[in-house]
Amino acid sequence: MAVKYSVVARKNPLKKDEPAKYYAQVQSSGEDDFKSMTRAVADRCTVTGSDAKAVLDAFMTVMLQRLANGQIVRLNDLGSFRISISSQGMEKEKEVNAAKIVKARIIFTPCADLKAMCKSLSFTKAGTIQAGGNGEGNEGEGEDPSV
Repeated sequence: MAVKYSVVARKNPLKKDEPAKYYAQVQSSGEDDFKSMTRAVADRCTVTGSDAKAVLDAFMTVMLQRLANGQIVRLNDLGSFRISISSQGMEKEKEVNAAKIVKARIIFTPCADLKAMCKSLSFTKAGTIQAGGNGEGNEGEGEDPSV
């Protein structure tokens, strides 16, 4: 099966007088929620959906604690999660403090199997979205240098 993509026109907000450029953007083929994922896991092994949910709930609690303590959470068969921060740039080292941190985010680095899957994907064109289209649910999918 192929991943569907559409073409979206995007203007560079720094160069508003230039014409829009066109970028490929992945089109979601649906969404699975936590409940359906735990059922799917239960269908593939000997645990019940409730067991899978309990384990994943507990795992999430532990993962939140570890990340909040600054640890990297490495799952060999999935990848790793770590905290990254953005801060204001200051002229002098002593001016940098916690108040200068403007944003924290979680970085996910996929395992080798997930990276290999991305390299082996095939793609099918689904259509074109005109400039100003909302591209809802597809943020960050295009190769747009202006974003």
